[in-house]
Amino acid sequence: MAPFVPTAFDFELLSAVEAAVAAAVPIAVVLPLPGTTAPLLLGAATLVRAILRDRSLGHQVAVVSPHLASRTLYDQLFFKDQRLADYVPRTSVSVDGLVRVVGTPRRDSGGRLHLVSGLARLSSWSDQLSGLVIDGAAASTDDLRRKLAQASDVSPLVYLTADPGDLALSLVREAGGVVWGWDGSSLAGGLARPPATEGLNAGSVIAGVPVLAAAARSETIVLTPGAGESSSLDIALGELRERLVRLTSSPIAPQTPTHHHGLRWAWGVFNMISMLPTSPVSYDRHAGRGPYITRLCEVVPIARSLARSSGSETRAHWSGVSDALADALMAAEGEERMGYLIPWVATSAAERQRTLLVVRNSASRAAAVDALNESTHTPPGWEKWVTVGSMADLVAGRIVTEGLSEIRLSGPPPRGRSGLLGLPPAPILSVLTTGPLECRRALRQAVSARSALHTIREETVARSASRLSVHATPALEGQPPNAVRLLSGGTSVPQPSWTALLKSSGPWDPLDVDLPDLLRRVVAEGREVDETRAPAPARVEGGAALTQVTVLTVEVASEGGGMVLLVAPNDVVTRRRGVELQKVAAKSLVKEDVIYLVDHAARGDLLGVVIRKMSEAPAYAPLEALVGFWHGRARLVADSDMTYGEIHHRMHGTSISSAQTIGTWVRGQVNGPHDPEDVRRFARAVHDQVLLAQAERVGWALKTLQIVHRKAGRWLSTQIAGARSHRDDALIDANLGLRVSDLLESVTAHSVRGIDRTPHSVPAHMAGHLFTPDEAELALHQLRLA
Repeated sequence: MAPFVPTAFDFELLSAVEAAVAAAVPIAVVLPLPGTTAPLLLGAATLVRAILRDRSLGHQVAVVSPHLASRTLYDQLFFKDQRLADYVPRTSVSVDGLVRVVGTPRRDSGGRLHLVSGLARLSSWSDQLSGLVIDGAAASTDDLRRKLAQASDVSPLVYLTADPGDLALSLVREAGGVVWGWDGSSLAGGLARPPATEGLNAGSVIAGVPVLAAAARSETIVLTPGAGESSSLDIALGELRERLVRLTSSPIAPQTPTHHHGLRWAWGVFNMISMLPTSPVSYDRHAGRGPYITRLCEVVPIARSLARSSGSETRAHWSGVSDALADALMAAEGEERMGYLIPWVATSAAERQRTLLVVRNSASRAAAVDALNESTHTPPGWEKWVTVGSMADLVAGRIVTEGLSEIRLSGPPPRGRSGLLGLPPAPILSVLTTGPLECRRALRQAVSARSALHTIREETVARSASRLSVHATPALEGQPPNAVRLLSGGTSVPQPSWTALLKSSGPWDPLDVDLPDLLRRVVAEGREVDETRAPAPARVEGGAALTQVTVLTVEVASEGGGMVLLVAPNDVVTRRRGVELQKVAAKSLVKEDVIYLVDHAARGDLLGVVIRKMSEAPAYAPLEALVGFWHGRARLVADSDMTYGEIHHRMHGTSISSAQTIGTWVRGQVNGPHDPEDVRRFARAVHDQVLLAQAERVGWALKTLQIVHRKAGRWLSTQIAGARSHRDDALIDANLGLRVSDLLESVTAHSVRGIDRTPHSVPAHMAGHLFTPDEAELALHQLRLA
């Protein structure tokens, strides 16, 4: 048990939050680093302060964050020699607001630390809280506006974000709150120093000294090819962005949900292509398949279907976007970015420098790893020195950044990740661009982010610190963008003046105009989504993209009463009939069946949710990567000349009896073989040396998933039997303290009351969602009138 000893940075942060909570002043904190345990630790600190103030263990505090990797950390927190969870247990809160106590406290006086992934789950009892800590990734600005406007809710509110351009900062100011943040110069001015206690095995509270020191002296480098001419990809992305700006700012655009979803989706696809390290074809191999998963080969048909369904005023805009998307995807097939990344990876490995390559999402990560493994220019064992991770991995804290010499982004990041450009957790953060157009945009982004952090620090010192009576180390004099450089062809070159760059319009998506109000209506939780999981405004069926889909109406029971699920007949749902849990087509549902939905939607796969939740625990982080790696290698067989029968014949010693079982592995219909040794047999049969080298680890990962799946199934069964009290707490891993209730907080069970098989045509984004009966009837009535 190692004690926490605050660094100077920790002390300032804790002092500011404690002062704001004591004065009941809302505070927005712009954290200098992503992926920390700040939400949970600040929630625990708020809880301890309330207990000490009133000498009562009955206080309740809520922490709202989608990145709850640190939830098990709470079970290891001690105040002096007393474990907090023994007196104030943590809870998980389902999508229906049902509170489940995790663990068995020695003394339960009613106090709780509620760990939830969405702000809406607290709506019914948030007035009972002694404190509320909100991770910005878990709440839209509409959610926060409503919370701040609730005069009856006197809970001290702490809002955390790593984005200096977060629109929620202005909401906190308007509500009479304060904003607190840091820039590189304030960290360099003494905040990144070690604890005063010497000779003690102590850890920092929020961020370690090495990472803070690296951020304090960090610089952002924008990399561009040396020729000085725009590449085909650079030109295509510039045209796509211009088309999107025209569509977004068009005063005659229809104010319809489908159009709003289309805008959100189109900007997400632009961001994905802007950071795509490999070809679109390689990306699609790893993106998975399903009605709610967007693949790059489908984006042009989707955009064209939106053009066909739009009015004459916006049809030309959507047609222009679809043409620009086609050009950008064609240009991306040249894999220009990978041509620059491979030499960088080889150099990092040769010089034994620990580096990190950050790509947009998990499919991009898997495609990049495959490309680097298959390249003849990367040395064996390159992965010992170069980590490939997604934006979500980095922001959720699943990647260790201490000791990194460089973080490289495969392209300009989206606006919500601007904090990485302002204060990267490494001495160097480099942004790879493909030509002058993209380079200029990346330069403006970097300068804008660092300038925003500098301005926030000045506000902290001038206003927030004096109001809270907390000392804040002043920012050093000088222009904050000095830590931004431009490298062209490996040589540092003069760049445009910072003043001119800051005055240039549009470094980010045009989110400072009217688009935020437009898009908030279509974003359920958070602002940053994985485009492969975001609901597309159209759906591809049989090669054709349709903005309207046919659905059945399924009436189900819910915690709050009856609900209506609009679901396509052949969409797959997880169903329990009797004692059997199966994935079936929705059209097969009958009365008394029980279906399991993820976050009140039939869009997510139950096991997929379990895997993603498990990957939040640091010790389980490799699991998702290994399973994804296995799927990627198995999928390569589809492009070979080998038949499943030939592979089966070569798998000497296997217990599988049918060659078609191998087909289910290749197509990703199941996770993999039940016998871990079959991974090794499969690798030898298909002559895959890359998979063979990782066969033992992949076998372990698949076996672990099978265990989790069985435990999850048993837990679901107890939900129906009403045995929640003792089964919610089932341990998945005793060493980590990871429990079933942690993994399945997003899953709800619903009994089917009836099914109306009359087909209804609804917008694609409505399919797979639960509605109240009134909402469903109103939506269907409006569609009939239209």
